[in-house]
Amino acid sequence: MKRLAGAGLLLGGIGAGVLGTLLAVSRMDADAEAGDSDPPVSTAGAGLHLDAGAQARAGIRLSAPMPATQHTEAAGYARAIDLTALSAIASEVTAATAAADASGREAARLASLASADQGASQRDVEAARSQAVADRARLGAACQRIGLEFGAGLARLGCGSVPGLAREAAAGKVAVLRIDFPDGVVPAGSAITIDAGDQQVSVRALGPAAMGDTQLQTAGTLALLRGAAVARAGVGRILAAHRTGAGTQGGYLISREALVRVDGALCAYRTAGRDGFERVTLQGAVPRREGWFVPGAALRANDRIVVSGAGTLLGLEHAAPADGPADGGDE
Repeated sequence: MKRLAGAGLLLGGIGAGVLGTLLAVSRMDADAEAGDSDPPVSTAGAGLHLDAGAQARAGIRLSAPMPATQHTEAAGYARAIDLTALSAIASEVTAATAAADASGREAARLASLASADQGASQRDVEAARSQAVADRARLGAACQRIGLEFGAGLARLGCGSVPGLAREAAAGKVAVLRIDFPDGVVPAGSAITIDAGDQQVSVRALGPAAMGDTQLQTAGTLALLRGAAVARAGVGRILAAHRTGAGTQGGYLISREALVRVDGALCAYRTAGRDGFERVTLQGAVPRREGWFVPGAALRANDRIVVSGAGTLLGLEHAAPADGPADGGDE
């Protein structure tokens, strides 16, 4: 005999009314028919069995699940990077840029004088050119520090943008975030949502960070955070991060009316055999505007889902008589 769940089941108003009607009709049918006839509602075997009359009275309506896909969401965390080193790099870039510009102009001036035979020796020209090359090399080294110390994501902003970025960071107008997801670096330009206190802020991925996380062994992604949320992203604070589009998952779309909740889990009924119905747990179901998306592992393409009367079936499953004699008595 199948164990039936006890009290505590909550039914909607219409479901409770239909349930009462069905049980009353079932009792009348049982009294009127011969003792060896099958009851209209039974839990004999697997699942719940209803004859055609009981299905009609319950208002059972069936529909096939609609194939659909769902973008999966990845969860990670974000933290602001200490930009003290960036300030030093910005000063170095500013000084190296000025020196490279000055030495380049001086080399060009001396070369022009030498070509016009106006007092500049070839030795002076060579010395000026050497100085210009050295200054450009120092500027290049300063620019390379951005990528080496912070990552290619920040280096993509360009060397000339670093002094301005450092000034904005010092003024509290921008924060550089390192964002880690279990699946690695986020493609540049991808949208990432940051939970900054009571607000959610969208940022764009710049590119990879310089070093992996030593504890989680994940590769980080850099992004710029601007606006009022900067005050909530202090260095050392951990913020939740989310992104969609990390992948797609195949499954099916079913209507909200098909869902019932049992012991905290979302379930639906599908047909099983000629007059049977079985309850299926919809593991991983997520709501959408047009219904609920159910991962493909929970349902089959040829399933017939109960889209009307699911609540009544749940009540009947708990109240229908089980197969076999009640207390081991005589037949």
